[in-house]
Amino acid sequence: MLCMIPARAGSKRIPGKNLKLLAGKPLIAYTIEAALASKLFNDVYVCTEDAQIADVARSCGAIVPVLVPPELCGDLSPSHAPCQHMAALLATQGKSAESLLCLQPTSPLRSADDIQRGVERFNRGDIDFLLSVTPIDPHYFHWALVPKERAQPDGEWKMHFGKEWLIERPLLPPAFRPNGSIKIARLDALQKIGNFFGDRLGTVETPEERSIHVGTPFDWDICAYLLSTTSHERTP
Repeated sequence: MLCMIPARAGSKRIPGKNLKLLAGKPLIAYTIEAALASKLFNDVYVCTEDAQIADVARSCGAIVPVLVPPELCGDLSPSHAPCQHMAALLATQGKSAESLLCLQPTSPLRSADDIQRGVERFNRGDIDFLLSVTPIDPHYFHWALVPKERAQPDGEWKMHFGKEWLIERPLLPPAFRPNGSIKIARLDALQKIGNFFGDRLGTVETPEERSIHVGTPFDWDICAYLLSTTSHERTP
């Protein structure tokens, strides 16, 4: 299994996000440190098109063999695209692998134990994909509304999930959200499907306090607060 961290430079909602200091450290440092602390990998690779990100990643203990092509790091590029490119390059150097662990730097609160549990679950051999998930209030589905006409939000609305979830709360089944913290796939299956949601999908559950995805300034503020409090621990 290859451990790879995709880290592009072009964040728009939080400019320079991967290098921005979060509680005194670059955002990307938290993911590199967790990957190394898991003690599962001798090499932790960072896939980036940016020389400055590469330099910081190396200073944190990661390996950046080369910069990946910028076209693999655009707004619409999936996180696994630069990782697959790097995996193919490493294969030509005699470092081929069957599977990929993709750790996005936007999940700075994940723990080494979260990574260990995810890899352990995947390595049972009965799945081709694994995602970390967090329990979600099923009322998000129970009450979800969307406009009948997507281009006309001021018009009529409808229940997004129809009547399937319109039952009393005690009868609602458990629901989970993929949190983006841990993604694993067999490389051949990932190449075929093009995402981490293929058949033979497994999960590993991580708690909300370690599953925040930093996509907005508000998410950033929450992580900064949690990291600044002595009560917050990144271990179970």
